[in-house]
Amino acid sequence: MSEQFTISTTNPESGDVISATIEPGQPIRIGRSMENDLSIVWNREISRVHAAAEAHGNELKVACLDSGRNPLILGALTSREIFLRGGDEFQIGQTVFHVHSNIEESSLDNSSEIEEFSLAGADLAQYEFGDSAKQLHLLCDLPDYMSQAENNSDLAQMMTGLLLEAIPEAIAVAAVLYDEETVELLRVQEPDDNQILMPATMRVRTRANYEGRFLPSRQLVGRAFRLEASTIHIWGVREESGRFTMTDNLNWAFCVPVPGKGNEGWCLYVAGQGGKSGAVAVTKETLESDVRFTQLLAKFIGSARSIRLLQETQTQLASFFSPKVMENLVTAKTAEILVPSERDITVLFCDVRGFSRKSEQHQDNLLYLLDCVKEALGAMTQGILEFDGAIADFQGDAALGFWGWPVALEDGAIPACRAALAIHREFNSPRESTDLLEGFSIGLGIAHGRAVAGQIGTRQQAKVGVFGPVVNQGARLEGLTRHFDVPICIDEKSAEFARARFSPDQARVRPLARIRPKGMDTPINISELLAPAGGDSVISDEHVAAYESALSQVITGAWSDAIVTLSQMTDDGAADFLLRHMSQHNNEPPADWDGAFTMTSK
Repeated sequence: MSEQFTISTTNPESGDVISATIEPGQPIRIGRSMENDLSIVWNREISRVHAAAEAHGNELKVACLDSGRNPLILGALTSREIFLRGGDEFQIGQTVFHVHSNIEESSLDNSSEIEEFSLAGADLAQYEFGDSAKQLHLLCDLPDYMSQAENNSDLAQMMTGLLLEAIPEAIAVAAVLYDEETVELLRVQEPDDNQILMPATMRVRTRANYEGRFLPSRQLVGRAFRLEASTIHIWGVREESGRFTMTDNLNWAFCVPVPGKGNEGWCLYVAGQGGKSGAVAVTKETLESDVRFTQLLAKFIGSARSIRLLQETQTQLASFFSPKVMENLVTAKTAEILVPSERDITVLFCDVRGFSRKSEQHQDNLLYLLDCVKEALGAMTQGILEFDGAIADFQGDAALGFWGWPVALEDGAIPACRAALAIHREFNSPRESTDLLEGFSIGLGIAHGRAVAGQIGTRQQAKVGVFGPVVNQGARLEGLTRHFDVPICIDEKSAEFARARFSPDQARVRPLARIRPKGMDTPINISELLAPAGGDSVISDEHVAAYESALSQVITGAWSDAIVTLSQMTDDGAADFLLRHMSQHNNEPPADWDGAFTMTSK
């Protein structure tokens, strides 16, 4: 029998699990440098080449090299040389390493007489618990145990301790978590003799008087995952057979997958020797009560984890969806509602202005600048969520919100218009010099049309978002606010909704120009969304009427008359836009004039 070991650890910065396998006679090196077999680049407490690990009989020997400054930590002891078995852990500095033992188990499992039993929940319902009073007490304490588990490693450690206490006949137990790819592999085929199916998390506990070697059987775990049921293996069912499981002196084991969404890959594994009350022989009947308890424990754990995952998901989603949208997401079937679908969508692009100037002023205080950006993004987010929009993306100091998914639009672009006015009002409010938003202004673009919304991305990474030409148009409109020197630009469809639904004391719309955006052949009508006269807006109704009249003259080619009116409009970026573009044609409409100015930049 040959034995391999795998050492794994987790990069705290990326969350990635890295590992290295130690074959018999082929030692590996551990260190911070990339040339090591196990490279721990994030930990300065580990030397460039720190330690060597090699298989030493049925144990793994890890020894510091001369260049390794800090000692190895095993439990409460520090040493420059340690010997480990599968399931053990050691540390260098703050980095924890997990040791997994990988044995070529096929020769043992295939040569032994294995009896296999698969038990569903209904099969076990008829059996009493082995020690009902004690096991019920432990189950009552389970919520307290779970509340103390901060991560998967803590949870696995808690489960092994509980199992060992609840099942007197158990000699060794394990709580194991395999990643999704490994679970799929286990479900479709028997593990290959040379395959190393390393768990993402594994915690092992044995009785204090057990001196053998314990490793969960890959064959049994694989069968439990394939059958999706609690599975028992008994090696050497007859007392005289003298055969044991691949683990020293243990002749039975069972594996119970943890059920529930989000628990794929979790399983509980219990192993022992002999039957109850000291009997040498073991049968299916002697194990069923303990399997039932373990299955009940797995259900409790699975339900609690599923609820916790749901709560965490809802907490995260609450940062991107309003309470009304969240209600739809929670009450609907998530798998169905997240499927991308074509809808009428309104998008709102928000971009902060003045960041470059503020960066120059506070270039020596980057954390303050970060706080300023967070405050600006928070103001945008609040405006979008207040009017039941969804946050699709953040890009630096810009945000993209959208409406129409998962709740269908009833008022078209109106909620986005209300949000834009609220965001502009927030940024336009008087500020003290110490205010985080001081010096910032905002540009907003609104577009309405057909788009695909839902969960968009790849198999490796996906997010809730929106896709389609309307998204590009919204971004262009936000960019045009710079050309017109106005805070909010909207497309023609959004303008139609605003004119039809807003009263003058709620909002106003003025057409800005007919333009042909850079890279596009079709002209579009651009409008400005304005606050009511006399409030946040400095533009009067009379000014709006005069501008509309001048714009009509520009479009029809009566440029001389338009120039007279527009020249009298001081402090109006839109009037300056028209005058500037007419001057580029010597204030005379070109021969092919169709009423639209062609933009040369976005």
